[in-house]
Amino acid sequence: MRSTANILVNASMILVAVCGVFTHTGYAAAQAAPAAVGKGEVSLLEPRRTAAAIVAAALPSPKRIVNIGARQGEFLEIFLDQFPNTPGQWTEPEESIDNHNIDIAKARLARFGNRVSYVIGGYGRDIADGCVPRDADVIITDWMSINQSLDGMYKIYKLAAAQLPHGGWLVNLDHVGFGGKEWDNRLDAASKGFRPELEGPPTKFSTIRLATIDEQLGAMRAAGLDAKVVWQSFNLVLFMARKP
Repeated sequence: MRSTANILVNASMILVAVCGVFTHTGYAAAQAAPAAVGKGEVSLLEPRRTAAAIVAAALPSPKRIVNIGARQGEFLEIFLDQFPNTPGQWTEPEESIDNHNIDIAKARLARFGNRVSYVIGGYGRDIADGCVPRDADVIITDWMSINQSLDGMYKIYKLAAAQLPHGGWLVNLDHVGFGGKEWDNRLDAASKGFRPELEGPPTKFSTIRLATIDEQLGAMRAAGLDAKVVWQSFNLVLFMARKP
């Protein structure tokens, strides 16, 4: 059950605030070695690094980077390396406590020390719960299409645009649909054969209608963002949007 109360995780004795900041300084994983690069992460290094490089070209010193749906910290790590003086926020729903994503993320991001805060929130990539600080000028996420309908994307992109300052960035690395099962299945099958190591959740084409590139761009632009596709491999697309 999600609430605004603090959650005490007894297994590791760490204090996590729902839509608040992880504050315990004695967490054992902070002393652990960074997580090894997993199979498939190599495939996503290119779009992740592309996103960080493009933001850096326009915004050399962001105030704060927030990763919604940060899972094990893979995307946030790239941005923290790109911007060594910028704090970052790892954000995941409560389920990450049970599936140990927070443990793995803390090990991976331990080398950044107190630059990283850990927040429980953003269920389904929805930021309406207030888990994005007001000083954030870069919001990064991925797999939005797996978690939200197109209507949900319109809502979330509008919230992000309203909160970002002028010159701020919204980044989404995501699966896309091609407007019909024939092409969706074709591209899904082709990508598995061509890049079998590619990381990412199953696209579930049989149960989920994924938004197309044009639909996602439309949702971002309707929110007043200058949105582009800057990288694509089969049905995996990097969307980047800047607030004018």
